Amino acid sequence: MQRRYRLTGNAQFKEVYSRGRSYVGYYLVLYVKENQSDQTRIGFTVSKKIGKAVVRNRIKRKLREVCRLNLDRFAKGYDIIFVARKKIKGIRYHLVEQEIEKLCTRAGLWR
Repeated sequence: MQRRYRLTGNAQFKEVYSRGRSYVGYYLVLYVKENQSDQTRIGFTVSKKIGKAVVRNRIKRKLREVCRLNLDRFAKGYDIIFVARKKIKGIRYHLVEQEIEKLCTRAGLWR
């Protein structure tokens, strides 16, 4: 995913966590906050509680790929964070895809 579509830095994440809305799913928690630009930025968080680096990186790769393929479906002007829950460990790609679609629909982020 290109840099302009990513949330980077601790301050940006804290802003979304503190001022954004949250939506809880079975595998993920979604945090959403409107931003001042017409660009949607996306961040991912996978805790060390979920597993070692190999497991966490695999989860993040799946999340990034689903978002990269669906960038045109996201509404413009939002900062979005996906936080992985422990249950996500070892699930297949299509389940990650369904979970993201369900949460984004509930949050009103899909166009």
